[in-house]
Amino acid sequence: MDSKKRPFKFPVSILIGSTPANILRVIKGYHIDLRYYPKFMLTFLVSIIFEFFNLAEKLIYSKKLRKIHINEQPVFIIGFWRSGTTMLHSLLCQDPQASYVTTFHGVFPNLVLSQNKWLKSFVNNILPKKRPFDGYAMDMDFPQEEDFAMMSLQPKSLYKMFYFPKDYKDIYAKELYLEQLTENEQKRWKSNYISLINKAMLSTGGKRYFSKNPCNIFRVKTLTELFPDAKFIFIYRNPYPVVESLYRFANAILPGSELQHLDEGIPRSFFIQLYKEAIDEYLRIKTSITPQNLIEIKYEDFKKQPIEMIRDVYDRFGIEGFEKALPYMTSYFENNHPDERKPYSIDPETYHLVNTYAGDIVTKLGYTVVQSPM
Repeated sequence: MDSKKRPFKFPVSILIGSTPANILRVIKGYHIDLRYYPKFMLTFLVSIIFEFFNLAEKLIYSKKLRKIHINEQPVFIIGFWRSGTTMLHSLLCQDPQASYVTTFHGVFPNLVLSQNKWLKSFVNNILPKKRPFDGYAMDMDFPQEEDFAMMSLQPKSLYKMFYFPKDYKDIYAKELYLEQLTENEQKRWKSNYISLINKAMLSTGGKRYFSKNPCNIFRVKTLTELFPDAKFIFIYRNPYPVVESLYRFANAILPGSELQHLDEGIPRSFFIQLYKEAIDEYLRIKTSITPQNLIEIKYEDFKKQPIEMIRDVYDRFGIEGFEKALPYMTSYFENNHPDERKPYSIDPETYHLVNTYAGDIVTKLGYTVVQSPM
């Protein structure tokens, strides 16, 4: 990691948008380092104050949420982290008919409908304009993935490791797959996931939900149970930069989220283990997805012709409205081209780990095995 980069820190945890009861469920069984007690206590205190607003939102909007019907089947982007999922999701969400979880929704899933005006403005004023760790623009209205929001609604997620990095192995072993959870925990997850989507539909006003969530690679079975005709996009990228980028990205997030401190950060070996398990799981589960409901996209091709490939997504999935969305998508891509971000070198250890544990995946995905320069 580049030690010269400014740490990405906030005085409160992302759990600030959760409920006090759920926060206690999230931290159960895990140790909070003494240095983070002020941060945790401030987070917990604010969550108690917000609880009154949470209850008000339930009372005001429960009837409207019950009336929401998901008529257009959702589109789930299930590529691995750092494989172009953000760019693909952001482009799709430029469509005026798109519905999606925003960054504001991701942090405040219990307040997204009732407190969005003042709270969103307040957070935007203190938020950096770009993410310090990769240069992506930041705004509370921008599309966001789901699992931080989900962890503020129920306690089970791989993302718990961003709060408790010392326990990343335990969290990985217990919470990667929904099937590992108890029946009641699974029911709670499903109920909250539907609620998350319904709120996204109501808050963004779109008629088709677009999801970006790498964790959903491990939940395809559940998603197809909830949405039998759901559409899936698997975007993939050369494994070497993917693993290196995720290692850097995840450890850059830790200063802003952690309630424990791991001196050396989460090691590269973990991210190659996660990568291998995710791609193996995708290759196993893809056969269970109806062929016409699955599109695979190579990131290197997508980066060259994103608009043309999205047109193909609309055509193959039978999504209407591409021509109306086209100007918005084109404008977004012109102002957020991925080549504008700073390049980084791939550590020799990453080459070694990928070749050792996922060399077969490199070739299965159509890439060339590169020997470590060590």
